[in-house]
Amino acid sequence: MNKSQQLPPLNALRAFELAARLGSLTKAAQALGVTQAAVSQQIKSLEGHFDTPLFYRQGRKLTLSQAGQAYLPVLTAAFDRLRGGTSELFGTDTQSLIRVKVANSFAQHWLIPRLPDFYRRYPGFRVRLMAATWPLQGQPDEADLEIANGYGNWAGRHVEQLTQECWQVVASRDFLAQLPPLDDASQLLELPRIAIQGYQENWQNWFTAAGIRQAVPAPILETDTSSLAIEAACSGLGVLLVRSLVAAPDLRRGRLVQIHPATLPAAGGHYLVLPDSEPASPRVTAFCQWLRAELGPFRPAPATMQPGSES
Repeated sequence: MNKSQQLPPLNALRAFELAARLGSLTKAAQALGVTQAAVSQQIKSLEGHFDTPLFYRQGRKLTLSQAGQAYLPVLTAAFDRLRGGTSELFGTDTQSLIRVKVANSFAQHWLIPRLPDFYRRYPGFRVRLMAATWPLQGQPDEADLEIANGYGNWAGRHVEQLTQECWQVVASRDFLAQLPPLDDASQLLELPRIAIQGYQENWQNWFTAAGIRQAVPAPILETDTSSLAIEAACSGLGVLLVRSLVAAPDLRRGRLVQIHPATLPAAGGHYLVLPDSEPASPRVTAFCQWLRAELGPFRPAPATMQPGSES
């Protein structure tokens, strides 16, 4: 094997990475707990190993050579991964931590109210929740798993459909008490309606599914999240067409009531997203199993539970 293809000594790599990243032999020596001369000697041995200068020295000033500039990010990433892997495998603190990236509405209306049950079942585990406005944003290694809202067409990940939901019409009890009996879906055309941005057309689709084929007036209020829309409905501002899963807690507590039996199947759903690159740890596996069991009535039929992919 060519000498340049062999891995150099780890101490030399560490000395170069620190000196290059910190821009100082003195700071690198302080970080390593050795003398400046020792750091300089390690870097010279690394340059000799590759037969290539990694620094240009002008007095006390260090300037990375072209080779040094190219090699620094490679080493920094390698050391970061080594630290992360060591902490993941052997760190007592991180061994209990489950990092969950999750859609806002799912976290607020479904997951957080159920976390006490998870802690009762798994008292040694901790959960870190990271709100996600859009699916699969950020770096893949930021979270151990993601609960994403969408259609499941995300390439390069293991994707499992968690929920199969429907849209239903709800309102507060106080709002409903002010209305005459609602005997026909067409009566809802006369009521103030609340819509969630990105899903406004669902009102038209719901009326069509209920047998009402006429133009639907614009809603009096649009919100950019399901959470805001639910609060508006609970405050008595109007009737809301909302996903069944996020409405379930307020329906159960009586803050909202379903005012018409007609529902509209939701095109997407919530998906469990895991990296394809490595198997899930025992703590992540435990969380996923608990999640599936708790979702119960919102789980899809077996035929629709295949991992999603995008060609």
